[in-house]
Amino acid sequence: MTSAADLSHAVLIRVADFLRTLPPEQLAALADGTAQLTVATATSGPQQPAAPAAARRSRAAKATKPAVVVDTDRIRADLAAIDDRVAAGRYLDDLGLKVAELRALAVELGVALPSRAAKAVIQKNIVQATVGRRLTSAVLSRPASSA
Repeated sequence: MTSAADLSHAVLIRVADFLRTLPPEQLAALADGTAQLTVATATSGPQQPAAPAAARRSRAAKATKPAVVVDTDRIRADLAAIDDRVAAGRYLDDLGLKVAELRALAVELGVALPSRAAKAVIQKNIVQATVGRRLTSAVLSRPASSA
């Protein structure tokens, strides 16, 4: 049987892994107590506490989509360190971003997208704009070899 200390250790590792994925704003909210972590079973999904009547939003406010938060600066720095288009594509895949999050990232990075671009097209455009252009420029700026 697993001891409570072993279970606590395993839980803390999972929480630390999760916290590493959060943007600084959400970490600050957790630190100052304006946000909280909740426990939900994997089959039931996250549970939302009931909001007091004064804090409930109107129907119009509920209809608007929440803003997607992506750590653009970290992703930009990571992509700048990658010197291979395939590796950059894998990096974006590993982030597990949804289409809306990828679109938000593309906007922040200044990458133009077709209006109905699929996830693969968005990722390809981000890779080309961040890594591909840099690699192409490096190749084109090399002096011609004299043989």
